[in-house]
Amino acid sequence: MDYLRSFLSFIFAVIIMYMLLDCRIKDKKHYYLLGSFITIIISFDIFILLNYGYGNFMKFYPLLVHLPTFIVFLFISKFKGTKVFFVLLTLVAISTSFTLIGVIIFLVFDSSRDLINIISFILYVPVGIFIYKYIRPSFLYMLNNTDKGWLGFSLIPLSYYMIIYSIAKYDLNNLAPGAMARDALLLSVLTLSAYYLILRFFKQTREHLILKSEQDLLKTQITSAQTHLEEIQNSQQKTLIYRHDMRHHLSLINSYLSDNNQDGAAKYIAEVEKSIDETIVEKFCNNYTVNLILSSYIKKAKNENIKVETEIDLPEKTDISDMDLCVIFANAIENAVNACKAMPDGIDRNIKIVCKMNNNSPLIQITNSFDGNVAFIQDMPVRADNTQGLGTKSIAAVVQKYKGICSFSVQDGIFQTSIIL
Repeated sequence: MDYLRSFLSFIFAVIIMYMLLDCRIKDKKHYYLLGSFITIIISFDIFILLNYGYGNFMKFYPLLVHLPTFIVFLFISKFKGTKVFFVLLTLVAISTSFTLIGVIIFLVFDSSRDLINIISFILYVPVGIFIYKYIRPSFLYMLNNTDKGWLGFSLIPLSYYMIIYSIAKYDLNNLAPGAMARDALLLSVLTLSAYYLILRFFKQTREHLILKSEQDLLKTQITSAQTHLEEIQNSQQKTLIYRHDMRHHLSLINSYLSDNNQDGAAKYIAEVEKSIDETIVEKFCNNYTVNLILSSYIKKAKNENIKVETEIDLPEKTDISDMDLCVIFANAIENAVNACKAMPDGIDRNIKIVCKMNNNSPLIQITNSFDGNVAFIQDMPVRADNTQGLGTKSIAAVVQKYKGICSFSVQDGIFQTSIIL
């Protein structure tokens, strides 16, 4: 029973870690490497267990199981080591807590020791469902959007880890009656309380970051709307002026033609047409809010002598909220404009924005020229200090919200952002 509990506890921890770290194995080569590593580790662990006994195996459990698990998830996870370390310690704390509950009942009521294992077996499934439904969203949001403080968070489960190990070396045969139940109960309460505070902090931080993002986007929308309104007002004013002056234009054109000066008439007509074109407010798509964002950022791009090509088929309403669409377009286009602005003079600066609908799901691709190199960490572009920009973080967060796919790539001086929602 102890062997089975240890094995199921390990499987439970691996599944929940994979879920919390949102792991994705890239290709077959990585599957083979990962499979080979796991096979070697399991074979070595079985050898130690059979030749040196359960007690010695559990004494070195952190080195034989926890360390290899950390290495594997460091390999397949997109997150840094401190985040993987925290999640690993968290799962160790959860798994051993099941055993602690059984230990407390066993020592207090002097029941069968098999109850320790049975309680663990019963708790795996409901706790796994609870973690997936209620804890995973906040965990993933924090992992994706915060880079600092994870080592500090790890101190709580690390302390728990060390105390649990010092009590019995993970071997139930080392349990002693008496004060053991009291200490185990106190340790469980303290650890659960600490994790309650951590998860509450995660939830509040997530709400704060989302609120800040929405506020920033609202400011952008207001600024874009003001710019758009000013353009419409200027267009209307110019239209009134041109309508008032149209008879003068026609009179002058007639004079050119009367003097048989066709070149002069043609040149003047071209000037009038150019002036009229400047009064037109460009419409990029039928979605009003997104059109405001596009109008604002594309105008900035053109003011920087950046050529912008658009192919946008976005209806007035989609299954994706206007707020989230704006987050994607605003951040992606702003990044593209900044990349083009950084290019030396004399080099063509181009941005292409494509958005098509497939079964009411937007397919978005934004490409831009750039000069230099782009570094990537875990398939995400990073700045010179190896930190991920807020723009790409915001895009990734929105895509994750809709269980979509986003990718960033570089080829032949072209940076491409591809998004499927």
